[in-house]
Amino acid sequence: MKYNIIIDNNKYVQKFFSKHSSFEKDIKNNIYNILPELIDFRPHKIKPAYHLKRNGLTIFEYKIVVNNNNFRAGYTLNGYDIDLFYITNTTIKREFVKELGSTDLVD
Repeated sequence: MKYNIIIDNNKYVQKFFSKHSSFEKDIKNNIYNILPELIDFRPHKIKPAYHLKRNGLTIFEYKIVVNNNNFRAGYTLNGYDIDLFYITNTTIKREFVKELGSTDLVD
């Protein structure tokens, strides 16, 4: 499937890429190429971020692995539109959900 992927340029994403600029190209490559494959062919790797929602849509999260470094990203899926709006180096799901829930990005 062909997805329309948007990486939100909010303050959290900007801060993340500012801090991890050496990984930015590889992380974006993962988002644009690996995430659609996960959604289509390995959906068991995609999990909802517990009860969190954004604009009424369930927030999903997945782990990004780049050069033996792990990150976790939050996004919504509406048809074929993916809005990725949060990336962090917090990889433990419970902590990721707590961190994301404390932002102004969720309903």
